[in-house]
Amino acid sequence: MNGTKRMPSALVACVLLLALAVPAAVHAQLPVSPRRFVDFLDVRCYQIANQPSLNLPLRLDHLNPLFVQMHLPFENVTLQAPQQLCVPVEKNSSLAPPDTLPFIRFVDWKCYGITGPPLGLTLQLTQLNPIIAGMFGSTASVTLREPQLLCVPVVKNNSNPPANVLQLVQYLDVKCYRVDAAAVTPKTVTLTHLNPVLTMPPEISTIGPLPQQLCVPVMKNQQMPPTTVLQYIQYSDVLCYQASGASLGLNLMLRHIDPVLIAKGLPVENVFVSNSLKLCVPVAKNGMLPPGIQ
Repeated sequence: MNGTKRMPSALVACVLLLALAVPAAVHAQLPVSPRRFVDFLDVRCYQIANQPSLNLPLRLDHLNPLFVQMHLPFENVTLQAPQQLCVPVEKNSSLAPPDTLPFIRFVDWKCYGITGPPLGLTLQLTQLNPIIAGMFGSTASVTLREPQLLCVPVVKNNSNPPANVLQLVQYLDVKCYRVDAAAVTPKTVTLTHLNPVLTMPPEISTIGPLPQQLCVPVMKNQQMPPTTVLQYIQYSDVLCYQASGASLGLNLMLRHIDPVLIAKGLPVENVFVSNSLKLCVPVAKNGMLPPGIQ
């Protein structure tokens, strides 16, 4: 009799465990495709000033399939002073899909000055986000000059991403090259911050007239991102335009989250984030679009 009475409790316990496991499995999922993630990869960049130079040497290898096919060489660079903080935004209330938004919200980049030889490479870019395509046309031609920045993932004020988000964003490093490109007619767009630390109201910003930089994915010190997230990283190219707007005017604590810089023991930095500098929007190079559905 006692065994018979215990069976329902055991079954109930099993059912509860299974029920708890289902949300965890769903939570661990990545965005439905690299294309869906990259299409909403918009960041607004603000000035950081008066910070010491790191003088940290790094090896940078290209990850985007186009540049890999071109056999572009790796570069040894030295991280100089941090110059910009780039934070995720949405444009004109066009919110990322529910499978993608949790990841976009935690794409924060701290951008350090670097130097290197110019590429002198001309590329045809496809605008991936329909709002920017409607503003400036669906394509743009740019010529890559010298590298200016390495942007690496950070968290602000210890607002940590969930574990499944961290597995992607911690490997999202981009190397930004100065570009020569035709001017566009400046347009206005409403930008709204997405990261939970920044809760200020939406702001109208004028974008243009010149594209300033193309930022392309790289890996540091030959540490390849895991295969589970590699395609998302490989296609995370953004084109950066001048962007007007109010100064952020905030002191923020920035902490590195990528494995290479964590291993270097870099300290948490208190930085003052000021003037609006640019808006970076997703693009594809020479027709090589991110894989998967939009």
